[in-house]
Amino acid sequence: MRFAFVSTMHGGTWGGSEELWSQAALRLRDLGHEVFASVSEWIREDARVIELSKRGIHIETHPGRQSGRVRRIYNRLAHGGPKELDLLKRFDPDLVIISQGHNAGGFQWARFCRGMSIQYVIVMHCNSEYWWFGDELGDAIETYTGAKRVFGVSRANLDLLRLQLGDPLANAEVARSPFNVTSDALSPWPHDGQVYRMASVARLSLAAKGQDLLLQVLAQPEWRDRSVELNLFGTGQDETILRRMIKALGLESVRLRGHVRDIRSVWAENQILVLPSRYEGLPLSLVEAMWCGRPAIVTNVGGNAELCKDGETGFVASAPTVRSFAHALERAWDRRGEWQQIGLAARREVEIKIPFNPVVLFCERLAACIPANASDKAVKEGMADVESTPNKTR
Repeated sequence: MRFAFVSTMHGGTWGGSEELWSQAALRLRDLGHEVFASVSEWIREDARVIELSKRGIHIETHPGRQSGRVRRIYNRLAHGGPKELDLLKRFDPDLVIISQGHNAGGFQWARFCRGMSIQYVIVMHCNSEYWWFGDELGDAIETYTGAKRVFGVSRANLDLLRLQLGDPLANAEVARSPFNVTSDALSPWPHDGQVYRMASVARLSLAAKGQDLLLQVLAQPEWRDRSVELNLFGTGQDETILRRMIKALGLESVRLRGHVRDIRSVWAENQILVLPSRYEGLPLSLVEAMWCGRPAIVTNVGGNAELCKDGETGFVASAPTVRSFAHALERAWDRRGEWQQIGLAARREVEIKIPFNPVVLFCERLAACIPANASDKAVKEGMADVESTPNKTR
């Protein structure tokens, strides 16, 4: 069978939204299927894209989305332009998987698939109340209702999409993304009677991840007198302004740690995750922290509250504002002696809510989207040897 993956991520670095489609592509290729992938030119030279090519996946590129005054015109003409669509046509896929970092970006690809009577699915990795379709509403409705399936990484994202479209989207369901820890990831608790260490694990993007809210809370008088340390893990476009904020606010207990591949090393030294996001899908950093037995302080956006139960497995701020996050952080501080027990409850919760092999399950769902015909039998036979127990150790 032929599977075509289209990533519409726009940006200069590999994002968490790329993990699901790329790992699914590798799994399908290893099962003997033909796999094509069209990626943004921004990530063509990324080591993970190069690895896809080495493993037998045919890689092509398409232009990245633009910003500024030319964005609307450029995106309509170039994003998924004639050359890229022609390559997809020649590949003649049985199913196209359009992976969107947000609630838009793949409409032209979907329009092409409908015109060619090719089955396609949409994967939406994030959504926000700030993103309404405007004059693209008609295109959005046709794209989502015309898809064989619409996958979202959280129920909240899908419920918001239904509101944005004014459609019940009976073809929508949740699909979880893979994460970077193993089943034995429960980390020993870092006992330090002198300092409480908090970690923010997220790309340095203030508009999305809201690190500025956290800095403003820690700049308040009551927090300056407490034995806390904040470690900011991640890289991104807003690193310079964050450094300036930290200096301007006089926050000597805040440190930028950069990108760390070994997630367990983060939780070997830190006791709680702080994630003041303004919008989310379902952050992998939350899933990974819970697998490592750490509680979290999050905002009630995206799928955060679907995993983080306020007062039980962590603490939830009602809104991404300084006042709301300060209140949640204060409640967490009052119960700092219980953080280890709350972290263990978080581990039990994530074991129930998140399948340990989400890529396996996703590939099975993709196979189910192929029209029932003679070749469908080959797909199902190819999938039959896949272990589908959700939380089986990788």
